[in-house]
Amino acid sequence: MKKPIIGLTPQYDYERNRVWIGPNYLDAIRTAGGIPILLPLNVNKEELAVAANICDGFLFTGGPDISPFRFQEETIRQCGVVVPERDNMEEDLFTLAMESDKPILGICRGIQVLNVFLGGTLYQDIPAQLDSAFQLAHSQPSGNSVLSHSVKIENDSLLYQIVSKEYMQVNSFHHQAIKGLAPSLLIAATAPDLLIESVYLPEKKFFLGVQWHPEHLFSSNEDALNIFKAFVNACMQ
Repeated sequence: MKKPIIGLTPQYDYERNRVWIGPNYLDAIRTAGGIPILLPLNVNKEELAVAANICDGFLFTGGPDISPFRFQEETIRQCGVVVPERDNMEEDLFTLAMESDKPILGICRGIQVLNVFLGGTLYQDIPAQLDSAFQLAHSQPSGNSVLSHSVKIENDSLLYQIVSKEYMQVNSFHHQAIKGLAPSLLIAATAPDLLIESVYLPEKKFFLGVQWHPEHLFSSNEDALNIFKAFVNACMQ
């Protein structure tokens, strides 16, 4: 059986003027049965369409903050570094993926851009903006593979179909999160402090966003590996 080609969105290092990707994303896709390729950053829409055309699915990876102008807000001082080039490239890629109905998986920043591109908003900084007496350590101090908190999974969601459980434990490395859910998205999982941790679009072949980082867990965590397997399997169809 032919292995599907998965296009991954790139990181950009301003100081070294380089495009790169964390190797765990590549390893997770390969372990799940796919062939990962890094998509170009500074290209026009036509060039990006050529690159995207050879892909069977797309992984929107983690990374820097999204420009608040994308969801009609001014930038607060707690907002981090933004990379307009990446925002532009990912929005163009998102449009291509939606038009072709190719499978989409979003991780950390990835879930956030999916929400924003569909009309949702974000907390620019959870500690500064979330009015709650109970806040989890969403930006955990522990290592990448350490589990930090649990999520409650909606039993009719795509995520539930993948992991077949109502609760799972995840790692957590983010200071932004979904605030206003995009009108077309459905919630797949929430944290104990009610922050949205996973979203999906049921009418698409495969459309899932998760706020945690399964690429750091897949080698030792069956739930994390099953997310990548479900995504890659959808890319084969």
